[in-house]
Amino acid sequence: MKYNTLNDLCYNLGSDMNGTKAGTIVEAKMKYCISCGQEKPINDFLRRTGRRERPDSRRGTCKQCRQAGTAAGQYSEQTTVSVAHLPAPGRARWSRKKRQPILYVRPTHAINGSSLRADDLRPTWRGVVRMRGRSDTGRRWIQEVDLAQARQLVKEGAAIIINPYTIRMIYSGKEFRKFILARDHHTCHYCGEYGDTIDHLLPRAKGGYTTPVNCVCACLSCNQQKGNLTPEQFMQFLLEQHKEPHLK
Repeated sequence: MKYNTLNDLCYNLGSDMNGTKAGTIVEAKMKYCISCGQEKPINDFLRRTGRRERPDSRRGTCKQCRQAGTAAGQYSEQTTVSVAHLPAPGRARWSRKKRQPILYVRPTHAINGSSLRADDLRPTWRGVVRMRGRSDTGRRWIQEVDLAQARQLVKEGAAIIINPYTIRMIYSGKEFRKFILARDHHTCHYCGEYGDTIDHLLPRAKGGYTTPVNCVCACLSCNQQKGNLTPEQFMQFLLEQHKEPHLK
């Protein structure tokens, strides 16, 4: 017996393991290829793997189109679809185009790498802001911070805005240290002597961040004596120790 289509029905010439009699007409499962647009047997498609794996779940592009390198949703001009391969009247033809990701386009008139302000930052659906950066060895890292911290880092010049949900740290650890020491000319912020350490004006224990605004150069002695005191408390401590403070 001869069929005009790619056979919605296939003719079983032999008996199978389930005891199907020879000559029994068995319904064949068909699937449309999203690359060539032809209806083909389901065995011409690769099985899906991972979370979308199902007993009859197959990929959208057939094996022939994969070998030919045809992209999804792009029909070849030389492909001719015969009448036998056309879907039956009244049957909806399933077609799908490859979905393209929505990219955030940064304006060209951006200032300092971004036209967004700190108040324009928004948290993701998880309630956090993504923060990216590089280590001293050049390795990229990413972590999640709360919205208040992200806005503070941007306002104090430690990070820039990539998009409304992501910020990027400007300096690595070593780069930030070199920047602060060069900015303050290796002069202690408190006593005016030579300094080679970094001190937080508002201690990290009290909510301060490692930013150019909150960090200054300090000598080792002042840095150790200050500890987690505020600048006002430390200046009062120096006066009590009969040491003249050096105010900038």
